[in-house]
This record gives sequence, C-alpha cells and structure tokens, in this order.
Amino acid sequence: MRPSQPKDLKSFFGMRVSRGHPHTHSHLNQGTLRPASETDTSLNAAGTVLQLAKDAGDAASKVPYVKAVAGVLSQIIKIREEIQANKERCDEIIDLVHSKTTIILQALDRVYHTNGDGEFEDLRSDLEAYADLLRGVLRDDLEPCKAQSRWTSYINRGKKASDLQKLERQLDHFGEVFSVKRLVSISVDARNTANLLSKPMPPTLDIPQALPISPEIVIGRDTVVEDAVQAVLSSSRPRVALLGPGGIGKTTIGTTVLHDHRITSAYPTKYFISSELTPTTELLEICIADALSIPQSERGVGLVSQIADSIHRKPHPVLLYIDNLETVWEVESEQPKVDRFLDVLSGASTRLAILVTMRGTQEPKTSFLWNSMVIAGLDTPNSILMFESLSQKPADVSARELLLKLSGSPLAIKLFSLMVKEGDRPSQILSSWNKHGAKALEIGGRHRLSSLEQSIHLSVFSPRIDDTGRLVLGLIALMPDGLSTSSPWFEGFESFLPDKMPLPQTLRALRRMALLDENGDPLRWQMLPPIREFCLRLIDSTSPSKVSLVEFYIKTLTEHWDYTTSTSQAIIVPEMANIRGLLLHGIGIPLHIPLLGKSGVQYVDWARWQNIDESAILPSFLPLSVSPGEQADIYLSLGYAHTRWNRLEAAISPFNRALQLYREVQDRLGEANTHKSIGNLYVRRGELNAAEASFNQALELYADIQDRLGEAKAHESIGNLHMRRDRLDTAEASFTHSLALYREVQNRLGEANTHKSLGNLHERQDRLDEAETSFARALELYCQVHNRVGEAITHQSIGNLHMRRAQPDAAETSYVRALELYRQVQSRVGEASAYKSIGNLQMRRARLDPAEESFTRALELYWEAQDLLGEASTHKSFGDLHVRRGRLSAAEESFTRALELYREVQSRLGEANAHKSIGDLHMRRDRLDEAEASLNRALKLYREIQNRRGESQTLKLIDSIHQRRYQLETAPLSPGEETL
Repeated sequence: MRPSQPKDLKSFFGMRVSRGHPHTHSHLNQGTLRPASETDTSLNAAGTVLQLAKDAGDAASKVPYVKAVAGVLSQIIKIREEIQANKERCDEIIDLVHSKTTIILQALDRVYHTNGDGEFEDLRSDLEAYADLLRGVLRDDLEPCKAQSRWTSYINRGKKASDLQKLERQLDHFGEVFSVKRLVSISVDARNTANLLSKPMPPTLDIPQALPISPEIVIGRDTVVEDAVQAVLSSSRPRVALLGPGGIGKTTIGTTVLHDHRITSAYPTKYFISSELTPTTELLEICIADALSIPQSERGVGLVSQIADSIHRKPHPVLLYIDNLETVWEVESEQPKVDRFLDVLSGASTRLAILVTMRGTQEPKTSFLWNSMVIAGLDTPNSILMFESLSQKPADVSARELLLKLSGSPLAIKLFSLMVKEGDRPSQILSSWNKHGAKALEIGGRHRLSSLEQSIHLSVFSPRIDDTGRLVLGLIALMPDGLSTSSPWFEGFESFLPDKMPLPQTLRALRRMALLDENGDPLRWQMLPPIREFCLRLIDSTSPSKVSLVEFYIKTLTEHWDYTTSTSQAIIVPEMANIRGLLLHGIGIPLHIPLLGKSGVQYVDWARWQNIDESAILPSFLPLSVSPGEQADIYLSLGYAHTRWNRLEAAISPFNRALQLYREVQDRLGEANTHKSIGNLYVRRGELNAAEASFNQALELYADIQDRLGEAKAHESIGNLHMRRDRLDTAEASFTHSLALYREVQNRLGEANTHKSLGNLHERQDRLDEAETSFARALELYCQVHNRVGEAITHQSIGNLHMRRAQPDAAETSYVRALELYRQVQSRVGEASAYKSIGNLQMRRARLDPAEESFTRALELYWEAQDLLGEASTHKSFGDLHVRRGRLSAAEESFTRALELYREVQSRLGEANAHKSIGDLHMRRDRLDEAEASLNRALKLYREIQNRRGESQTLKLIDSIHQRRYQLETAPLSPGEETL
C-alpha cells in the first residue's frame, strides 16, 4: 500500500515560468483543464509565497528536505517586487532559478507518484546542496538589489562576470547531473516496473500550461514570420518545421508566430512544449500529457493514444508548438519512436496544427510532409539595428567589425549587446573574440542562451555527429574559405581522412546539422564564423590529420609556384586565403615541417603578383628555417616586398642580410638575385648609377655560374635602365641580347616581356611600325603561355601606340580589352591603370565628364590596392583635367597632392613631373617667379636622375618664362605711362 500523498504538492510542482512570473490557476476550480491563454493572470507574489509555504509544509511530512528548497524558492519569488537596482538582470536570475527548480520539482513529483518516497533518500544530499545554492543566490545576488543606489548598481554590475557566471554554471551542472540524469533514470525505471499500473494514481489538479510571452524585440524577421504564419493558415492540416543552426532565432520566430493575432483567431487552443530536457520519447509524451492536463489516473501504457484522443476531443482547433524537438529526435534510437508519435498526433484531428523547431536542416521522417523553413542569419543593417536596440548604444567601428564576424546570429548579437549594455566596451569584446572565439560572448553561465560557446557545443557534440564528423569540422575550420570541391583540393583532403565514412556522406551529415553549407562558385563547404572559431579548438596542434593537411597544401603550392602560368593560377588563386591560414597554422605546430619557410616565400610572391602585400607574415617563418640559405630566401623576399610597396628605406636591411647569408653559404645564384633586386631598389630611389652597378654585378655572377635565364633578366633590367636615361641605342642592344638568351633557354614569357619593352623603345624612337610588330609578337607569346596580365599590359601599350597615331577609336578598343583582362585576373592595380588610360583618351577627345568618371574609378582602385604611386599619377591626371576645364585652383590642389605622394614613395621622377606641372600652371596664372622656382626644382631632379627628355622639356618652359619677362620689360609704354 503506497503512502498517502500531500494533496497540494502537484500545484507546487506544476507551476511554469514565463519571464519570471509563475502562472497558475487555483486548484479549486472545476476540474476541467484548459491551456492558459494570453489573458490569464498570474497570482501575486504574496499569494504565491503562501501557496508555496503551504505545499511545502504538507510535503515535508513525507519528504522533509524538500521544504528547504521550497522555502528559499518562495523567498526568491517574493523578492522580485522589492528589487530596485539592476532589475533586468535580477529578473533574469529569478527566472533562471525558478524555471530550473520547477523542472526538478516536476521530475520529483513523477518519481513520488510512481514509486513513493523510498527513492528520495538517495537524493537527500543533492537536495540539501541545492537549497544551499539557492540561499547563496538570495543572499549574495538578490538581497543587495532591494535598495536603489548608483553604488549598489556599480558593485552588482561587476559581479555579473564573476559571481553570476559561477551561479549559472552551478545551476546548469545541478540541472544536468540531478534532474536529467538521476531523476529521469529513476522515473523511467519506475514506469517500467511490473506493479506500476496496479498502483492507484492520485487525481491531477487543473494546472494549465502557460505560453511563453511574445518577444519584445524581433528585428529583421518580418518576412520569415509572415511566411510561417501563412504556412500555418494556408493548409488544412499544417505541419511547419523551423530549422537552422543553434542561436539563429528559431524559438523567437516560433513564439512570434504563436502570438500572431491571426493564429490566435484560427487556433484558440494553443500549447507550448519545450523538449529541451526530454532525451526520450517517453518523457516527451509525459510533457505533452502534462500540457494537455491528462489526469495521472487515466495514464497508462497507451499514453500516446490518450494524447491523441485528448486533442481530438478539444472543442476548438489546436496548435501544438514543440520547441527544441532535436533534443530527443537526434538520439538515433529515439528517431523512429518520435516519428511514429508525430504520425499518431497528426492523425488525431483534422484541426490540429503542429509547429516544431529543430537544430539543423533535417525535418522528422514522418509519413506526412513538412513545410520546412531553414532560418538564415540577419543581414548587416538588421544586425546593427538589433545591437543598437538591445545595447542602447550606437555601433562604433569595433562593434560593426564584430557584428560582421557574428554572421547575423541573433543569439550572438544579443549576448554581445547585453555585454555592452552592462558596461563592456566593444573594442574589448572584439579583442577577446579574436583571441578566444565564441568563449568571448557569455553573460554568465554555461546555458545555451547565455553562452555562445555552449550553444555551438550542443550542435557539434550532438549524437548525430561522430568523431569523424568532428575531425572534418576541425580540419575545415583551419581553412578560412572552407573546403573547395575543386581538384586537387577535395581529393587531397579526402586522402588523409580515416576510412570509416566517405567524405561526401560526412559532409552531408554536417549540413543536416546546419554546421556546414555549400556556397560559392566553385562550390565550397563552409561554416559560419562563430562555428568556425569554436571548431578550431577541436584538433590538437600535433594532430596527424592537421599536419597532413598543412603538408598537402605546402606540396601543392610548391608544385604550382609559377604564378605566371594559367594552370597554376586556376589552382592557387582561388585558394589563397586557405593557403595563408594553413601556413600560419603550420607555424604553430611544434614539429618540423619541411619547406614551410619556402612555401611562405612562395605565398608572398603569389600575393604580390595579385597586388596584395602579405610580407608581414615573412618574419614568422625565420625561426623555423633550418639553414642560412632558407633564411636568406626569406630576407630577399621581404626586401623585394618592401621595394614593391614603396617602403624603400625598409628594403635596404633585409637585402643586405640576404646578401650576407648567401655569401656565407656560397650561394652565388642567391647573391646574383639579391644584387638584381638591389638594382631595382636603386631605380625606384632614382639612384641610377648605383642601380647600373648592381645590375652589372648581378650579370657578372649569372655569367660565372652560366645561368642563362639570370643573364637574360639582368640584360632586360639594364635595358629598362638605359631607357630611363634616354640611352635608347644602348637600351636596344641590351634588349636584343636579352631576347637571344630567352630564346636560348626557351623562356617564352621572358621573350614576351622583352618584345614588349622593345615596342615601348621603338615608340619612343618614333619607329611606330616596328613598335606595332614588337607588340604583336609580345601579345602572341603572352597568349601562348596564358599570361593574362602580360596580355592586358600589351593591349594597353598598343592603345598608347594608337593614340600616337591619332587613332582614338582603335585606342579605346585596346584599353577596354586590357580592362577586361585585368578584371579576369582580379588585378585592381591593372584595372586602375586601364581606367586612367581611358580617362586620358577621353580627355584628348574633349569628353571631360567621362574622363573625370574614369579618373575617379582609377583613384578608388589604386586606393583599395594601397598603390600610392598609382594614386599619385592619377592625381596628376586630375590636375591636367582641371586645367582643361579652367579650374586652376583645383588643378593646383591635385598637382600638390600628387607631389606629396611622389615624395612619400620616393619617386624622384614623379616629383620632377609634378613640379613641372605646377610650374606650367603658375605660368598660366602669370605667377612667373613661382613658376620659375617650381621649374628649377623639376630641372634639378631630372638632372639627378639623368632624365634628358624631362630636362629638355623643363628648359623650354624656363626659356618661355624668360621670353615673357623680356616682352614685359620691352613692351612700349602706354600714353598715360609716358606722361608719368
């Protein structure tokens, strides 16, 4: 004979919480159970406390240590109305404690009703510890907030990141260990005992299931909410599944749909079931039976049928909203049970609507069809709006940067916003994110709604994901752009995975969990940044799979080092971000990885070819280099990058260090390459004599070691230097020698480059037909080696030639073709150069407005590419355009800005040209003294860099000034002046 029950215990156990307000009805009503409507009112705090005390008093006679938990909980509920300081946060604490305690007490109730109090003795220590925990919450977190003061608010704000965080971790731990594992186990065991059905069940009181309140702030979800509402209303038997990754806002959308006035009108009877803590179908059935208020006395083996019958007998259409259904459905053994249960529910009534939310992109495998909606993240404007609405602060630069990283995840944005509202600065949170990833977004505790990391953890460690799946996630996380489905990357990735499961099958399983998705062209398997940051920690730094992935990328990069070939470009260019990421991960592996430093140099070379400066990563490879020769290669690449990106002074030291190391290991080829690079540096600095000496040293070393390719390149550089010095005949001899050597070693790219240089030389010499022949041959060779950049540059040169011949239509055709090719290879600097040429052409044709548009676009592209030399030349073109329009003040501003930039990049030729343009402008404004000063500065620079053409042009302008002055001095006096 089972012991007597405390009659009112159920009213205590059965309370539900919605934003901290316990909803209940008097257990004295008519015994007819109904769902709570939005108009239901909660008991006031005093009445709740009295009821709790009464219930706990009755329960104490059989389960005395429940009284302590009930007593403290009653005080916590009562204190809500007395809170003055930090009310919002205290409400969250009360809600959290109340909801978790309710879940535990409901589970205790089921144990008590099925097995009496005999099972409770094993839980005594846990209950006592839980009561102590609640006392601490009351004493340390809530009591201090009863008085309103700025000091109290300040003190308690500081506790949110420490004491409150610890509190929520403790509650979550207790909830997992005690209520889920222990109580569920006891309850299920009790239901399976042979004598369970023979025991009399007590009458169940009329405790309705409260609906969650409608969200106060819903941003950027109007379309998806409307789609979901229409999905429910437009079908006679709607079955709607809201799917998507954790934290994407499925519950918010579902709850908003639940409270839509059209839904309320169509479905007066609504039930909300949270299956977050129901790991079995049996427990889900119990939760739904509780929501439907099916009396315990009527429950038996056929509970599913009783649930269906209860729904069928409802007088009004019913909407059943099951949140977090994946908790039970993702357990493999439970899937068929859940599917069958849903099939039974679906057949219960033609007036039943079912709305579920599930993590992932996979719906239940029922016999009926689902109207599934995969929820996407918020766009950037709505992400910013949500942040500003919740934080009550404007989104600064740091906030906007982090919001982009959060990829529109409403949970992540909410946590970020609340942290900022509580006093953390966006810049601090951004810094923490960059170091710790998802761990940075936490408002106290390890619950999925208070910790982004915990939310992601639930998905990554879902029963639907095995170890192979997590390994794949960890490896793909190492690649910022995700896993390419193109060859050779996909096959290489698959080759070093365990053989347990084919890669495509694993990827599909991860997509069903909304952890991966296919995007782009070609397709890539990618993950959202917050998930990626979490998954980066799934693999140990010395994991063989991680090492193999890095080595595979190094091997592929080494095989395709030549960035001038179209085959290598097609393989390497789309994968640049992943190559960079994996090389940096390789630096962090505490093992020796062959060719890692060399690969770093090759990557920087590829980036430089794309007009991207990645030289900052080079010093990181120096400690890993095992030989002086490898270190010398890195220093040489670093010096070359400094030269390319106009850091001319910074280039000197790495070049000298490279030269020293190459000499130590007697690497004469390395020495020669360094001398040639130093020569290029001197050219950029306008030190042409020093440049010529360096090129000759390089040429001598190449000849000594019989490196014909090196000799050819040195002769080509010397030829370009002679052109700079207007030694055109000598330049032609160097180019001719270079061309012969390139042919000898069958280097068609070198041939093409030299023919292009010869074409420019012939144009300078007014040998336009020969120039055309040279350009045509260069273009043919570039096409043969599939060098699109070379093709584009040559088309531009042909366009310049057409301009010399006064063929503007043909010139425009060539410039447009160059622009198309630059776009194909994504060369922003090339695009900018083509736009500038088109602008000059339009200015020649007196189309000044289109010319201005072209120059503006060129300037934007140069700025994006951080090409200061290009910016300077475009500002000079703007100055010329302003002169044509008669806007002389604007022209002076443009020429002055060009001069500043030329000085910044140490381009003395550019400085000289700018001074000459400014001098010419002063002459137009009759400011002859200023004009002469500017022209003299230009003349000095032209002479220093031995630019005879510039010197000649400037001398002519200075002579014009002298003639103007002479004319003014010798002009006859007017009659008035004679009288004076």
